[in-house]
Amino acid sequence: MMHQRSALGQSGKQFRAHNISQTVQKIVISPIKEMSILADLLEDEIGHGTVISFGQGIPYFDTPNHIKDAIHTALHEPDTAKYTLEPGITELRELLARHLEQSRGISRIQAKQEIMVTAGCQEAVACALRSIIDPGDEVILPSPCFASHIEQVIQFGGTPVFAPLVEKNGWSLDVEACARRVTPKTKAILFSNPSNPTGAVCGVSELRALADLAKEKNLIMITDETYDFLTYDAAAHRSPAAFEDVRDRVILCGSFSKKYAMTGYRVGYAYADKGIIDHMLKVHDALTICAPAISQKAAIAALAGPQDSVQDFREKLAENRKNMCQNLDTLSDSLSYQKPRGAYYILAKILHPELQDSFQTALRILNEARVIVIPGAAFGPQGEGHVRLSFAGEPNQIPEGFRRLAAFFKDAS
Repeated sequence: MMHQRSALGQSGKQFRAHNISQTVQKIVISPIKEMSILADLLEDEIGHGTVISFGQGIPYFDTPNHIKDAIHTALHEPDTAKYTLEPGITELRELLARHLEQSRGISRIQAKQEIMVTAGCQEAVACALRSIIDPGDEVILPSPCFASHIEQVIQFGGTPVFAPLVEKNGWSLDVEACARRVTPKTKAILFSNPSNPTGAVCGVSELRALADLAKEKNLIMITDETYDFLTYDAAAHRSPAAFEDVRDRVILCGSFSKKYAMTGYRVGYAYADKGIIDHMLKVHDALTICAPAISQKAAIAALAGPQDSVQDFREKLAENRKNMCQNLDTLSDSLSYQKPRGAYYILAKILHPELQDSFQTALRILNEARVIVIPGAAFGPQGEGHVRLSFAGEPNQIPEGFRRLAAFFKDAS
């Protein structure tokens, strides 16, 4: 099963089993990262800089200057070299509380009790899962879902249960499909909004229905809201954390990575009921002690400083989205797609019957066309027969990438 979800495994890599735990043998590096690893190995042979990436979601722009200036100042402050408070610098948690109150409509957040700073959003999700599931418990993942969420559930002994999204409706959430998959072992529903990999944005009515299901079945909702700032065509981001009646069963996980071009700084956060945060902090302490002080100070500058860069990033990514959709339209005989309303991904459906194995097709595209795409099966069984394309990269690479894809599909037909 592990090899079926691994691009490295399907490329022929053998994994050691001796002295390795059974649990870790069941999980994989996210194929999003595996495809970049394989591309790096390929470039050792063909020359670095020759592969075009529509793979990992790394925004092409740089960290804003006011954040860099704050980092420069922080380098000369003695406490930057020390651990911070385990739940995070107080100033940062207070800024996050105000930010969430204003952007999500959440009221009366207790910054010191209900917010913790983590080493990226992914650690926040890990702390949430480890705090609420035991071996054998089930977690519902509306699918296609973020690849790492699958591995995190398995890593902590849980079982991922996939509830299909509705592709023809723009990959919309199907709350009834989630409800049908609830069993006595179900403990949580985990999803990203806006969605990675589909670019879908959940509406208020969908979130309300999901919150009602969580209340009825006594479930926790874990929301990955990394792309909260990035919506298009008048779509609006909403969070179930704003619903007062489920405040005690929502764990909101967020990130500075994409909004402020800080992917390498590894700083994120979680907001939840203080009774849940108390336990998440135990996991956080055992994993990392605290998020890096220098990154937390960068995050303070990001929240406290001007927000012009966020709007600039949004406009640039909207232009990339337009560019990629126009190029996809020229390949309508090979790929179909649902136009994303958020994030910076498109999960495109492969129309060639002989290319439905998304892992093998992604590997062929890498080796033959020199373009990184992510196999749709990495995002759960509902992703099979698709490939994910990121439009976060340099805009001038999109036309050349599609020229190569067009040549690949022409040869494959």
